[in-house]
Amino acid sequence: MAPQPPQTTLLIGGSNGTATLCAILGDKSNPANANHVLRVATRSGDKYLDDNKAAPRVWRCTEKKHLSDVVAADFLPTRLITHVGAPDSVFVYGGQQEEGENRNDDGAASLNPLERAISGVHAPDNGGPVDIIILACPVSAHFALLRRIAKAMYNLDRRGLLGRSPARPPIYIGSLYAAGGFDWMSRIAFLKERPVDFDGTWKRSLGLFGLKAFPYLTKSLKAGEVTLHGRFPQLQVAVCPSNAGSRSRVKMLLDRVLQNNETGKKLEFLGLSSNEMLGGDGTCEEELQVMNEKDYTTTSSAMSAASAYGGAKNAMIIAAQTHKQIKNAKEGISASAAATSTAPQIIMAANSSATATNSHSSTKNLLPPKPALDALLTQSLADQADPFSSLAFLTCTLNSTNQILHPCILVALFRDEANPERNEKDGTISWNPTKELTPLPRFYADGAAKAEAGQLITAIAGGEMYFVIDALERLLSPRGYDPIAALHGGEPVGRKVMNFLGNSPHDLGSRSGLTNLALKTEFVKLYGNESVNESTASGSDEEDVIGNRAGLINREKLLAWCMSTGLSHNSRLNAVLSPCIIDESSRQEDGTVQIKPNAQTRFFTDDTQHGLCICLGLGELLGFDLERDMPQTLYVVRRLQKWMKKEFVLPQEKVTAGSMIVGDAKDVSETSAPQAFGVKTVQELKRFLQLDVFSETHELNAEGVLRKSGLMARL
Repeated sequence: MAPQPPQTTLLIGGSNGTATLCAILGDKSNPANANHVLRVATRSGDKYLDDNKAAPRVWRCTEKKHLSDVVAADFLPTRLITHVGAPDSVFVYGGQQEEGENRNDDGAASLNPLERAISGVHAPDNGGPVDIIILACPVSAHFALLRRIAKAMYNLDRRGLLGRSPARPPIYIGSLYAAGGFDWMSRIAFLKERPVDFDGTWKRSLGLFGLKAFPYLTKSLKAGEVTLHGRFPQLQVAVCPSNAGSRSRVKMLLDRVLQNNETGKKLEFLGLSSNEMLGGDGTCEEELQVMNEKDYTTTSSAMSAASAYGGAKNAMIIAAQTHKQIKNAKEGISASAAATSTAPQIIMAANSSATATNSHSSTKNLLPPKPALDALLTQSLADQADPFSSLAFLTCTLNSTNQILHPCILVALFRDEANPERNEKDGTISWNPTKELTPLPRFYADGAAKAEAGQLITAIAGGEMYFVIDALERLLSPRGYDPIAALHGGEPVGRKVMNFLGNSPHDLGSRSGLTNLALKTEFVKLYGNESVNESTASGSDEEDVIGNRAGLINREKLLAWCMSTGLSHNSRLNAVLSPCIIDESSRQEDGTVQIKPNAQTRFFTDDTQHGLCICLGLGELLGFDLERDMPQTLYVVRRLQKWMKKEFVLPQEKVTAGSMIVGDAKDVSETSAPQAFGVKTVQELKRFLQLDVFSETHELNAEGVLRKSGLMARL
């Protein structure tokens, strides 16, 4: 095996994912971990330092290796693998010393633990500045951690302790689970912490990434021990900035962190540049083929690269040809006359069989002498259209399954028809451990088994969410691209079933009439009422009924049953207990006790505030009538917010004519709904997504250069 290049990885957060990676990546007996320095920054010093608080704790991970990660079940052939390892260094941040440090002292001794972990200054390892920073934490912790990271990065950048670009590649900051508007959080975190003396450009460039789904199903019940029940079958990632250089670098770093070379998994990129199956233009696949092509001196290799390299550029040519056809029609030129014109050279080079017999010179205008270098330096139309990969991160946010499953199961599980008043207040139910054979309800095996859970999940995930996805994608994506809808539902098997039944986001958006309604609403905002009739005169007839209604989802009852049955019988999930608070004072002689859901757990703080509230906020932004079009989502949030003693959306009794259910809610600022960011219209959302994710001010810097130019001096 060839020696591995040096890499320094920093894990931030004390989650089960951090523990798993400590065991796997910290195993120095594995040649794949050679030259890989692993650091952990956490507030959980007791968990990641040994009992003497002197050295990093050694972790043992027992991994269940299934026959397939797509269909994983314990009754299928399963083997156990043990990983034993420890991080090279652990940094405990958040203490009183950190809060009271002297920030005016530029000496290295004044760096706080997180700054030392990032810069490598005074670190007990030889890793130097980090290459990649990974947040392995609940979604609700993203913003607080990003603010800490931003503050540390600004200080280190000012002192020159991160190195400089282009001598050093960018430092990439990301999350193992980029739900909840991760890039939105980065924008506001780096803006909030930006010092007044920041000149608008980082000395060392930064990049952002986020995985669509958490890669591990893992659980730790004891410090030093963790069980890896399985790996997520697909690894899909959003990367900013959107260019070949970033994707190439992130692939190299994450392939090593996620052990892709050992497991055979492949990292896929999201967004407009993704492959066509993921709703993009194929740029990423072309880059991969061009970068992997080693020999361009033979005819076959040149044509292989030419075919790969031509796809995205062909999209531009086809667009130009379409424009030309429209122009010819207006000018009265016949189609037959237009067809006699020569086809564009790039299409001929990529598609014509005649070129297969020509020499390598036949593609010299298509392929530069160094195709890999060209791919790294040039930018596709897709990258130009979405330079910050905002649509890729939206794909992570709007296709996150946990943010739908958990709230729906909570509502169904914690229901007591015998005591509705008490139950409505805080979710209290009765539980008898002796009779039920478990100390607490099993979240999936007992909660998902209830019919209401499957019904709510299907209505929200397969209906109300799809209305938002389809309308938003039509308004934000370039025409013909669907990077968000292409990954609807989160799971590949369920996605195929929904498509087969005619329940894709496009299908639901069309049948409900809500996508067309959102387009017309935006058109009126931009151009006024007077233009509506003329611009839509040639369109299809108006739908008789617009909005969500019964019967829109094909085979809805069957899908609800399948959802409930599948989740409640999942062998990897059936042992997960519900997050509960036990009222010991209520315990009866037969063992019956009153329990209520623990509203401080991530099932609430992650999935309500940073999941369903985003969907409702986007629906309101699109002009939907939330009571009519998203009633089940609204019902679930209203019920859960009562138990949390919060107001993320207006309760039904507070809704009046003209009120905004999301925008006017008292605690909306504690959510990730766009209204929490001051975004209340589609145009405001577009402008928000044009902001740099690390608060660089390119436009202002360009204006500064212009003001100092000789031409301006003459004026």
